[in-house]
Amino acid sequence: MAWLTIDGTNIDYPVVKHSDNDYYLHHLFNGEWNSSGCLFMDCSNQADFLDQHTIIYGHHMDNGSMFQNLMYYKDQSFYNEHPTAQLITPDGAYTVEFFAGYVTGVDGDAWQPDFASSEEFPEWLGNAKEKSLFESETTPTAGDRIVTLSTCSYEFYNARFVVHGTIKE
Repeated sequence: MAWLTIDGTNIDYPVVKHSDNDYYLHHLFNGEWNSSGCLFMDCSNQADFLDQHTIIYGHHMDNGSMFQNLMYYKDQSFYNEHPTAQLITPDGAYTVEFFAGYVTGVDGDAWQPDFASSEEFPEWLGNAKEKSLFESETTPTAGDRIVTLSTCSYEFYNARFVVHGTIKE
């Protein structure tokens, strides 16, 4: 579906998609079994990143691979040095401007795929920015496409760390 890179980190991987959200937890992009799995898009998302909210999952590996480096976004100085990612798709190259990163439970709204009203999405964006552990000058709008990077975190049972960004051409 894409290639995701965050300069200055170990995050430099292909992003794949399957008909479910389990397969790539333990398979590489070529189908080979691997405990690290690979980065994968939520099965409900469109492959072209044209959804209002696209979610990419990846394991938090102790060896520093996959999405482990997202943990550094808990620190303002790290964000200051790494405020963007590059997303390369078959349709073009995009910059992802990060605007929020925070710890949440699996029952949180970080992975909300759809928004019922035109007011709900801007409210969700504002809430995400309020929860953020870093401050960003990027202010998302209702017209933006959002990508969420999601991995396990260990502050509590079923904790996750998410980083939200806007997709810019």
